[in-house]
Amino acid sequence: MDNLHQILERAGLNKREAALYLALLKMGPSSILSIAKKAEMKRPTAYLVIDELAKKGLVAEVPKEKKKKYVALSPERLADALEDRAMVLKRALPELLSFYRGQTDRPHVQIFESKEGMLNVYREITHDKSIKEILAYVDPASVPKEFNENWELFVELFSKRSVRGRELVTKRSAEHFYIKKVNRLPNHETRYAPEEIKFFSDTVIYGNKAAIFSFKKGFALIIESEDAVQSLKSLFELAWRSAGER
Repeated sequence: MDNLHQILERAGLNKREAALYLALLKMGPSSILSIAKKAEMKRPTAYLVIDELAKKGLVAEVPKEKKKKYVALSPERLADALEDRAMVLKRALPELLSFYRGQTDRPHVQIFESKEGMLNVYREITHDKSIKEILAYVDPASVPKEFNENWELFVELFSKRSVRGRELVTKRSAEHFYIKKVNRLPNHETRYAPEEIKFFSDTVIYGNKAAIFSFKKGFALIIESEDAVQSLKSLFELAWRSAGER
């Protein structure tokens, strides 16, 4: 029952609404006194909650009853309402995103801490449908194994979508399983930094964003700025031209 309470709350009901709706579903047509007792709340409160649930299309008064009774309507109504709200939001999303992206001319910086937070950044990058090319500096051999999901995400991205990938890596990473996989793909190219060059973080440049991952400190930083990211892309191109293909 506790789990159903949580599900209903996540679906948009508050605690009292979830408690009363569940009680009424189990009871069938009932008087306000019985409902209040079952839901463990005072009768005046139960009236208020029933009014709110009625507005949401989840409770109705039983017609032609001498004593006023209420009945819970199908929970499918709640699912339908959620789908309708999701569709409305989806239609408005492009315009909302345009406001979000244009809210300031200053660089937008986000910091994500913990392993899960860092992995979520990798997931965001690889699920971004607007990306056409990914540039990266990385030493795969130095990335902790608990972040191996990251490699699978990028292999899937380059395998299933026409996203171009160019990565500068250390020579010691030539035998890394990720590099071997992506080197077989026509839309991915790898070049190798000179022996004396070392990368201490993973840097991914995509669109007008750059994500920097510090595995030693345990955080990821996303910078969203057209000017700043364009400068990083220019530096990448300089390094790319001087790097070797093996």
